[in-house]
Amino acid sequence: MLKGWKFILPLLLVWGLAACGSSAQTEETSGGSPAASPATAGASPSAPASGTGSERSIKHAMGTTVLKKKPERVVVLFNGMTDNAVALGVKPVGSVESWEEKPWYLFLRDKMEGVKNLGEETQPNIEAIVALKPDLIIGAKSRHEKIYPQLSGIAPTVMTENVFDWKNNLKLGAEAMYMDQESGKLLEQWDKRVAEFKQKVGSSLGSTEISIIRFESDGSARMYITGFAGTILQELGLARPKAQQVEGKTVINLTSKEQMPQLDGDYIFDITRFKEGDDGNKQAHTSWTTHPLWGTMKGVKGGHYYPVDVVKWNLSAGVLAANSLLDDLYKYLGVR
Repeated sequence: MLKGWKFILPLLLVWGLAACGSSAQTEETSGGSPAASPATAGASPSAPASGTGSERSIKHAMGTTVLKKKPERVVVLFNGMTDNAVALGVKPVGSVESWEEKPWYLFLRDKMEGVKNLGEETQPNIEAIVALKPDLIIGAKSRHEKIYPQLSGIAPTVMTENVFDWKNNLKLGAEAMYMDQESGKLLEQWDKRVAEFKQKVGSSLGSTEISIIRFESDGSARMYITGFAGTILQELGLARPKAQQVEGKTVINLTSKEQMPQLDGDYIFDITRFKEGDDGNKQAHTSWTTHPLWGTMKGVKGGHYYPVDVVKWNLSAGVLAANSLLDDLYKYLGVR
């Protein structure tokens, strides 16, 4: 899997430059809401980037939080912000565990040594957060709205709107960590890559439609409407099948094989991951892909059905994962 992360090394040069002065001290140790507006998701930093002791008022999805100085003990409560923090050169004192490859995704693991595991993203360990004595907590409204009063009683807390709007999440997190310049460099690199991709693709893909699917342990098939990968495809100008253009939906589950055509696209990317000791996903995958309708889909007939890594296509949802996903698109779409 590590080969798929080839763009991470250049990005970590930014991490190396930033880490000396900005890493927090440590102790022992998919889905979501519609995209946030710039006003609530931190698209426009509300304070200058200079100085580590200047006060900042951070506007976020749950209100406004005042920071007296640059935080040194940061707690992050969703996977995308862990990815972003590493890219910025910040080692959090505590983070929720990864969805797969626990406790931390393999591509992040060597940067997470000594970070306290705070449990699941959907239910972080409050007592463990208190014990860390953080001076900044970063969460997501779509995950942590109900516990926001508890969190803000522990330390200054900022909340993104959702977990997958990675660019706005990066901006907001960087603003709260006083890392605006570093995030600006990362986003400048990303914008350059997007422009290069569009230039190389030109009109060659035309109306080519990209489908993102996954098979679930309950026997259903899931198609992704927006989410992390969906927002990136949109930014790149890549078309989606009509069935996967549904207003207000992030994912849609299909329970009947008769709905198979809704999964189709000129290119089909499958983010199913098979887990040891849990055959549900594998059985669902086999049930759908051996059905007679499967072979009639244009993406399958054209040889453009590709299983891809769910970590970089859905779960990590930060700037490092975004660049690795773009690497995959170069590879599978044959962009040179």
